[in-house]
Parts: sequence; C-alpha cells; structure tokens
Amino acid sequence: MKTIRFASVAVFMLIFTLVASAQKANEYVVTDTSVAKAPAKPVVDSMLVGIDILENIQSENGTGMVVIHQSSAIKNAINNHISANKERKIQGYRVRIYFDNSKNARNQSDYIAHSFAAAHPEHKVYRSHVSPYFKVTVGDFRTKTEAQIFAQSISGQYPSVFLVKESINFPD
Repeated sequence: MKTIRFASVAVFMLIFTLVASAQKANEYVVTDTSVAKAPAKPVVDSMLVGIDILENIQSENGTGMVVIHQSSAIKNAINNHISANKERKIQGYRVRIYFDNSKNARNQSDYIAHSFAAAHPEHKVYRSHVSPYFKVTVGDFRTKTEAQIFAQSISGQYPSVFLVKESINFPD
C-alpha cells in the first residue's frame, strides 16, 4: 500500500513539475491533464498590403541589388488578382474634417470638400449626408497610426478633425 501511494505521489510530482516548467517557458498550454505545444500565431505586416514588394526588392538600396527571376505568368496572375479585387472594401480609417447640421452646412461641406481636394490631391475626399448632418471625410488609411499622423498634419487648417473607423477602398 505504501509503495502504491509513493508511486502515485511520484507520478503526480513529475506531472506537476513538467506542467510548471512548460508554463514558465510559455511554449506549452495545459488542457485538462495533457500538455500540448501552443500553435504559432502568424505574423502579418499590414503595411505591405497593396504594395508591389517584388518591385521594391529589385530597386537599388545603396549597398546592393536583389534580382528576382520569375515567370511573367506569375506577375500577370498577381496583377489580374489585384485588378479583379479593386472594388473590395477593407476596414481602415478616414479623417473627418467637417461635421455639421447648420443651415448652411450643405454649402459649407461642398466648399470644404473642394478646397481640400485642391490642396491635397493625393487623398480622396468623401462627402456624405446622413440626416441632419453633412460630413466631409478624407483619405483611405489602413492603420490608425497613419490616420493620426495625417490628422495631426492638417489640424492647423481643420481644427475639428477626428478619426473615423470605416470600410475603406484599397489605398493606391
């Protein structure tokens, strides 16, 4: 009886030691009484979405040049996929530069939209009306950081700017 009790205590201590060391290493997860290796989380750099990295890699960077030899069919397939999905929307951010419901809000929003488009032709302007508000929103930013940097740069001209999370077009 003492041998069985000693053996079960030894097995319990061995399992406890293995579980504790596995949890400290953050490599394993405990499920019920078994220990399994945690699945690796894929890392995706969203800043590279929509950018032709093959073209960027082939340009000189001061220290050398990387040349990629690939079939033209691959490049054509990538370009066809991009052009076929141009109309798709993704979640991102825009910068709201005007939001008002006063009597002259329609004319004011039109004026702000045109003046912004003239001053910043690289950013798209979206003018909308959701009763009773007229809104002018600009840009298609994939990350909040990009939108904040841009909002900060125009806050002198448009002091009431704020960020809006919306479905955006793929940035060009």
